[in-house]
Amino acid sequence: MAKKQGQPSKSTRDGGASKPAPRTLYLIKQVQYKTFLRLEAALQSLGVTTTQFRILTTLSFAGKCSSAGLSRMFGVKPQTMIKQIAILEGNGLITRSLAKGNKRVLEVTMTEAGRVALRACDKAATIVEAAIFASFEPVELKTYRALMEITVGQHAADSRRNRRRNVRVGAV
Repeated sequence: MAKKQGQPSKSTRDGGASKPAPRTLYLIKQVQYKTFLRLEAALQSLGVTTTQFRILTTLSFAGKCSSAGLSRMFGVKPQTMIKQIAILEGNGLITRSLAKGNKRVLEVTMTEAGRVALRACDKAATIVEAAIFASFEPVELKTYRALMEITVGQHAADSRRNRRRNVRVGAV
């Protein structure tokens, strides 16, 4: 039978005394935080924050997106996203223009300078990833990625369900 969260695990450092294993959520947060610090340090010399790197990466896949759409994707308030967009626009990495179908919506797109910056950021991120996952065998890294993709997909599905539920509740 699989071991449950919080059940004691044998520790070899203290002579085999039982102590609770750390929660999976704790381990995830530790990996996230240490990864964030390493990536932030690598991107700092490029003049881009990790949040701005995520925005540029998102735009590289989406092509164009509204600031409201980006704030929903990132789970931040629109005012927070507008600040990041203003910085990126001020640095010439993105542009904003009126949407064709809705003149009240500004769409954000990446400039050529943004694409150049993203390529530099991707190179830095590749170096960080290689260092972080150096102890993984290729098959282990493939499995790890697959499990993370499943988890991310589940969170996205839950978010969509919750948004639909909130719209229905708000309409009542």
